[in-house]
Order: sequence, then C-alpha cells, then structure tokens
Amino acid sequence: MEGPRPLLSDRILNFADRHRYKLFAALVGLYLLGINGHWRLEPDSALYLNIGRNLANGLGYTYHGEAHHLAFPGLPVMFAGAFKLFHTSRPEPLLGITMLIGAATLGLTYRLFLLHAGRPTAVLMTFGLGISRLFYRYCFELLSDMPFLLGVMAFLVGYEAVFHRREMGECDAGAAARARWYDWVLLVGGLALAVAMRPAMWALLMAIVLAMAWSAIRGPRRWPQLVGCLAVVGVGILFWKIDPRHAGNYSMGQYEDQLFDSTLPHLGLLLHQMFFEYVPRLFEATLCQALFGCRLGAGLNTLAGIVVLAVGVSLFWQRPLWGLWIVMTIAMMLIAVKPLDRYFLEVLPLLVYGWWRGIRWLNWRMGGPWGNRLFLALFVFGGFTNLCRTGEFVVEQRGVPFLDHYKEGRYASMDKVARLVRDHIGPNDWVLAPPKFARILTFLSHRKAVEPVAQTQLDPARQAVYVLEPLDEPVRNWLMQTEATLGPPIGPVVQSPYDPSPWRLHRVIPHP
Repeated sequence: MEGPRPLLSDRILNFADRHRYKLFAALVGLYLLGINGHWRLEPDSALYLNIGRNLANGLGYTYHGEAHHLAFPGLPVMFAGAFKLFHTSRPEPLLGITMLIGAATLGLTYRLFLLHAGRPTAVLMTFGLGISRLFYRYCFELLSDMPFLLGVMAFLVGYEAVFHRREMGECDAGAAARARWYDWVLLVGGLALAVAMRPAMWALLMAIVLAMAWSAIRGPRRWPQLVGCLAVVGVGILFWKIDPRHAGNYSMGQYEDQLFDSTLPHLGLLLHQMFFEYVPRLFEATLCQALFGCRLGAGLNTLAGIVVLAVGVSLFWQRPLWGLWIVMTIAMMLIAVKPLDRYFLEVLPLLVYGWWRGIRWLNWRMGGPWGNRLFLALFVFGGFTNLCRTGEFVVEQRGVPFLDHYKEGRYASMDKVARLVRDHIGPNDWVLAPPKFARILTFLSHRKAVEPVAQTQLDPARQAVYVLEPLDEPVRNWLMQTEATLGPPIGPVVQSPYDPSPWRLHRVIPHP
C-alpha cells in the first residue's frame, strides 16, 4: 500500500530543490531587468555621496566645509574608497557595488538557512527574499540599508556556524561541529560592517548581548557566551572611540544625542507618540507593507501586521538572537524614529523565514485537502503581491527618460537646475533650495545648497547668497527675518512638463 501523500509544503520544498538552478537564473534575469545606470536621487543618498567625495578629496569628514556629526561613517568611507578606486566622483560605479552587495546578501541568506534548515529551505528562502519588493528596491538605492543588511547577515551566518552548527558523524550526538576560519571572518567582519553603517547597530548589539546572556544562563557552555558578551560590548566602545562624527561638544553623535534629548526630558510625550501614532502606523501599514510589498486595506493591514509580528518573534524559540533582533528593531522604531518599511529590511530575511514556518505549521497542523488549500493560498499571496510590486519597480527603472518617471517627475529638471547653479555662482557662495533638493543639488552642482532652517546663519550683506525660485514658506520667512529681497533672475529659466512652476535663480539683496 502507498503511504499518505506528502504535505504540499514538503512538495514545494522538493520542487525548489530540484529546480534551484532555474530559480536562481530567474532571479538573475529579474535583477538584470532593473539595471538602468541611473542614480535614484534621494536626500540621504546625496548626503553620503557629498561626505564621501569630501573624504576622497582630502577634505575630511565634512559637509559644506564643516565637521559633520550626523551620518554614520561606514557608507561615506565606502563611497570615498570607490571614488578613489575608479578616479571619478560620479555615482554610476557605486550602483554596481550596491548590486554586488545585494547579490552577496542573497548568498549569505542561502548559507544561513543551509546551515539551519537544509538546502531546500535555503533555496526557497533565498528566492523569496530575492523577489521581495523591499529587498529588490534597495539593491538599486545608494543608501546604508543594504550594506547594513550585508553586515547583519554575515554576522548571523558566522554566529550560526560558530555557536549552533551541527554535523552528523563529525562529533558526538549533540556536540557542536568545529567552525571553519571563514566562519570567524564572517562573524567578526559582519559585525564590524554593521556597526559602521547605521544607528540601528545599537539595537543589534543589544540583541546580541541579550541572546548570549540568555544562552549563558540556560546552556551548559557558559564561558564562550560570556566572553562573547564582553567582546560585543568592546566593539561598541571601540566604535565610539574611533567614530569620526565626534568633534566639538558632541559626546556620541548627533543621532544618539537627539535620541537622548528627545526621550529623557519628554518621557510622557514620547509614550503618547508611541502608543497613539507609532503603534497604529506600525500595524496598520508598515509591517504588512514590509513583508508583502503592499497595503491590504484598513483592518486587514492590522491583522496581517499582527501575524507578521507573531511569526517573527516566534523565531526566538528556534534562535533567541533572531527573535530578539526583530523585537529590538521594532522597539527602536517605536522609540527613536517613526516606523517605515525600509527599516524592516535589516530583519526581512528572518521575517520571510518566519512567514514560511508559520504557513508550513498550518499545513502540518490542519493536514488534508483543506490544509493544503489554505497553505497554497497564503504561499501564493506572499509571492504574488511582492512580484507585482517588484514588477512596478522594474517598469519605473526602464522608463525613458528616467527622471521623468522617477517619483512622478519630481526631479525631472534636477540636472538642468544643477547646471544653472554651477554656471552662475561661485564655489564659496550659498544657495537656498527647497526641502529634499538641497543635498542633491549640492552633490550635482558642487556648490553649497542648504534649506532655510533655524540653524541657517547666512548674512547677505557679507556673503553671496542666492535663492532658487519657486519660493516656499521657509524661504519667505528667512527673507523677512534677514530683511532682504531678491534681485532679477540670473541665467536661463528652467522648467519641465512636470514642474508646476519654473525654476529661477536670484541673488539675495539686503535692504539698505
């Protein structure tokens, strides 16, 4: 007699293993479709590029000629090295490096789940991460998110190999297999890379210390875990000592100072903001969009967010570090920054695995035809929504001209505006630009573009100051406060079909 038919989840694993080369080839083709050679203009990306260019030109860790205290040093240092290596300050070579970082991250994802759950699961998790809209997008962004994820995954692979690896026949039953030299390289190098990239590294260090302390309390091998705790604390102290953001009166860095300034004196306001703004935003949109690539509608977002959180945190019982890392990531968003789907990129491989384990458990628990049908519906849903959103991203990437399609043409005139500024003002002059444009304009024009905020200390009577029109409210307020007016337009007028108003450059003239 034939035995019971395997569960559908088992058949999908077997299918993925048999066709692994075809699945990986499909991933390669999907990523080749997205390559267009254009920098996706972003203010944060422009900040990293500006600091990296200054480092490459020997101007130090500066922005607009002053020491910079905000951006973490990892990405600017990487950009500076690339600028020197390729003898250019253009961003195009960096796009290729970011793609390679994404490919390496997929390779580390395969390695992690190969060690943890075997080859079929490793193939399926790598493919699931690769088609994710969130992961796919940030393989084309010049931001710190993907290098940070690379560091996290390298550390998790090394941690799995050093502290959790088991190989049948190599040791006695239940004994740990001996880690290879490259496992230690991934462990140490991955942590160093992650620490240098993003402020989320403080949450990562906390999760590692808590996981090692938990293992030391519960496990028979306590000394390696305790030594590991001390080593992780030492990494945090070492980074604090060599962080180039430290200058003047800054004790840790502007991110950290802002966190302490906003939490300790205003605890009541923080709690109100957390429970009445950030928590609803987390469950009603962010968690769902991070894993599935889209929002499902009011109510359904919350239900999906609760499920995603539950399956992610449940990983604690398999690997305490994985569950704690997800918890610390969410806690950081609720305390320090508002929840955005991009901040879940650092735990996305674990969320994908948690979702798979959750629907696989349902398949096993229910069994029979109905269990298979429910599993298939949830499995297809998770892949289909991400593939649709990834397809939308590919269409945007293939648009010609690219800037006319990127962000609905918001930056369609950016190159011409940058040329206007570069041709008509000097290297030491200043230009006031709208929000989200100033950093980008600084990089493209090689001039000092700033937003008119409270910290903007410019004197048109002593400095050459210019303004880009159309004017927004902050610029008008600044002109009123400085008792200045605008001179006649300088240079040509710039306007694309997507600009509601033309761009004009004016010299700021102080009143007598």
